[in-house]
Parts: sequence; C-alpha cells; structure tokens
Amino acid sequence: MGNDLKLRRWCESDCRTIYEWRVDPSTMRWCIDQSMFSYEEHARWFAAFLSDSGRCGFILEDGSNPVAQIRFDPAEMPGCYRISLAAAPNLTGKGYGSSILRLACHTEEIRRRAALLVAETLHENLPSQKIFVRNGFIQAGQGKSGSAELNCWLLPLAVVAQPLPIQFFAEPVWLEDIEKILSATGLAFPGDATARIKMFLGAAVSKEELYSSTLLHLNVSDSTLLDLAMRFPADLKLPVEFYNPLTAVVQIAASLSYLQQG
Repeated sequence: MGNDLKLRRWCESDCRTIYEWRVDPSTMRWCIDQSMFSYEEHARWFAAFLSDSGRCGFILEDGSNPVAQIRFDPAEMPGCYRISLAAAPNLTGKGYGSSILRLACHTEEIRRRAALLVAETLHENLPSQKIFVRNGFIQAGQGKSGSAELNCWLLPLAVVAQPLPIQFFAEPVWLEDIEKILSATGLAFPGDATARIKMFLGAAVSKEELYSSTLLHLNVSDSTLLDLAMRFPADLKLPVEFYNPLTAVVQIAASLSYLQQG
C-alpha cells in the first residue's frame, strides 16, 4: 500500500470497474447475496444509485489506481446507514479495505447523514470482521439472510450529550444483552418508569402505556419486526424487519437521537 491514498465519490466511469470487482469469484465468496446478474442489470442499478441523493459511494485510489470501493445505503431506521465494501480482487490483504472504511466513515458527508453505521458479514468471513473490529465497530449479535449466517456490526457516529432513557419491557435475558450493547454505543440506557420512550420486546403492550410519549413494539418470535410505533418522530413504513433484536434496539435509539438533533 502506497502513501498516496485518495478518497473520491463514485462517478459514471466506475460502473464497469465495480461490476468486474463484484462478480469476481474472490469477491463473490464473501457476498451475502450470491446471485449473479448481467452488466446491463448492474448498469441500470448503478445509474439509479448515482441519481439517488440518499445514497453515496466512494472509490479509494492509490496514486491514480482504484484499489477499493465502499457504498452507504439507508438502513432500516432514519439516520442509520448500511455499509458494503470491497478491495479490488487482486489487492486483498493489503490494508485497502480498512483504509477506505476509516476514511469514508470520517468524511463530513457521512458524519452529517448518519448517527449509526450498520454492517453484516458472513460468519466465516474473518478478514472483513477484523477490518470492522480494527475500525471501532461493535459486534451486535448474529442474524440470518436466507440460509447465510451473519455477524452484525455497529458504529455510532453521533455525539450524544445525554443518552436517551428508554424503558424496556422484555425477558431478563434480553434486558442483560440490551444493557450491554447500549452501554457500548453510548446512545441510550435502560430507564425507569419515568422514561418517555417505552419499548416492548415480544411482551404485550399494556393499555396503561398507550399514552406514552413514544411507544414501540418489537415482535421477536420468529424474526425481529418493528410492528408498532406510536408517536415516533418520523414516518415509518411498518413492519420494519431487522437482522436481530440488538441491531433493532440500537438503530431505534440512534434514529431517535438523530431526529431530535435534526
């Protein structure tokens, strides 16, 4: 890896390069979505991506050579973005993946857009997991996409002066895990009955709580679905599906912080 690294936004001329990187077998082996697609399909997707102001992608160049790419797509909740990245197939293991992740996450554009970054890696994808750990991401449980076993990763970007107090209604095992992940992110903490945000995980919503300031219900029986959101400060198309309850809780906390600051 050279000393002349430069980050720039995706442009039209990157379409072919990104396609060729994506369909290379050494890249495909780590993709959560293993489906193949034609260049024409990719070109249509790429054009739509560039025209969408809510999404952004970056290329890392070493000198004048493109060596890695990363993209940011809106995640499930407002103020949360999902990351997908890859080094050029012939340049893996040289630190370019970690470099583009570090540089892109610290751009003013991403800091302005996102309170929380979300990523998923295949359970056996140890190289990518090391990249996320090295760059400060917190592991937030596991999930599944079809038959693929995933590890979930979170990086809070918001500077929270006062973490949000949220009252949780959940099984004790969930409360223990929630307390740990919220402590790690610093975005919220399990509050008492005076908390103006109530979150039910699997438990039935009580009538007494229906008039709370903000009330949310996560169905965690088979998958993790946000199926009730009363007085949430943004329009949500329910149900919202998450990879696991921990990712859901942190995304919701980050979204509330982001919307309050906005």
